[in-house]
Amino acid sequence: MQKINRLATLIMLGLLPATAGAGGFALDEQGAAGMGNAWAGAAAATRDSSAIFHNPAALIGLTQPQWLASGNYMDLSAQFRATGSDTRLVDRATGQVGTASVLGTPTGELRAVGGGNSNGGRGGFVPAFFYASPINPNIVAGLGIYAPFGSETRFDADWAGRYSALDTVITALSISPTLAWRLSPQWSLGIGLNAVKINAEASKALDFRYEASIAELALGQPVAIVDGKATLKGHGWGYGINLGLLYETENKARLAASFRSSITPKARGSYRVEIPALYSQLATGLGMSLESETQPAQAKVKLPWRIQLAADWPLNRDWSVQADLTRTGWARFDELRAQINNTPDQVQIQKWRNTTRIGLGSTWHYTDTLDWKFGMAWDQTPVRSAQWRHPSTPDANRLWLSTGFAWRPSKAGQLDVGLAYAHLSKAEVDYTDTATNRADYPFFAADQKFRVQGDFKLKLWAVGAQYRYRW
Repeated sequence: MQKINRLATLIMLGLLPATAGAGGFALDEQGAAGMGNAWAGAAAATRDSSAIFHNPAALIGLTQPQWLASGNYMDLSAQFRATGSDTRLVDRATGQVGTASVLGTPTGELRAVGGGNSNGGRGGFVPAFFYASPINPNIVAGLGIYAPFGSETRFDADWAGRYSALDTVITALSISPTLAWRLSPQWSLGIGLNAVKINAEASKALDFRYEASIAELALGQPVAIVDGKATLKGHGWGYGINLGLLYETENKARLAASFRSSITPKARGSYRVEIPALYSQLATGLGMSLESETQPAQAKVKLPWRIQLAADWPLNRDWSVQADLTRTGWARFDELRAQINNTPDQVQIQKWRNTTRIGLGSTWHYTDTLDWKFGMAWDQTPVRSAQWRHPSTPDANRLWLSTGFAWRPSKAGQLDVGLAYAHLSKAEVDYTDTATNRADYPFFAADQKFRVQGDFKLKLWAVGAQYRYRW
């Protein structure tokens, strides 16, 4: 157990926050062997120990102990073009935009927030380790340590959507003990446990333009507008299961079904609000208190279920084709609600939907030691529309095109290398942030809302390599 813990720690340290390859922030692209086929038919086509992730039943094909180490690097460009962003105060008593100050002067009217374009995309490295060994001819046991979810966006401090998102980082580590049983010469069944640790951090700028206006009225002199910052951090564990079914025909064709359950880790951490020193001093002079503070916080992260139907079919001695139809239950991710001590809940409405993926690949068995792979896949975004596209997760429908090779330098080892490009649709944004700032003063109580308008131009590249060894 100590060895497993040390290995998990090493993988976690090596894990850079990755840009999600699948829809949402899922990282379904485990192991580099499937990258060349755009991971088409992975539940049926996977013939190594990474089946722990794709379909635990497929482990039954291993007749010798095998370890596998892989690493995928994914790079996202998310260039935002601003077309207009604004903020307003909504009077909590009347629901009207615009609030009268103690001096009777409107201070909450609609105001442009300014700011420019920004590229929030980043690259990330996704490592994984899998090990499996037969217990007897009909049972294979394995262990996987990998990252099933991940995302990272980092925007400039003065970009147009800064009051909705600055830095958003999500990393997840899964530890998955797994068993596969051969029920008959054709049928196999697999089951695995998922223990998932999630780490998350999200920050945004805090706007003080209305407070600055009030201070100007009270002091009779200009007051500079300086942004503050709010940062939410947390980590926690959640648990789920993997199930798999595999059917093999006499001509080596494979049909498969796999299921990954939903998981809801409960992340605990802190929520910190940083107030610019200028406003703390001004508030003190006006007989009010406005200080930076940190409060305990917690949030449930609703991770999706996933079902895949897959096939790996030999056409002749030299060619085989792979295909899959996958559904992912992103509709669970309807909101991200942070519960904070002594502070109203911060709620980010998502209203995501369940998604469909269709993959098609082919493999050319060029020689006994070399295979060439080709693939394409269409992956649907869980984001319903521009109205619900939050800047921290600028997702869009994507079309994958990929190629790669598998080289077997010996009977014991195999090297797989893959390259993939995803063309993403234009991602328009017209999002009104529901995680509002609250302005509570003796003379008015209001919610401050922000609207981000523009569009993202998205590009995603991935390159991966893995080596497996059996003995």
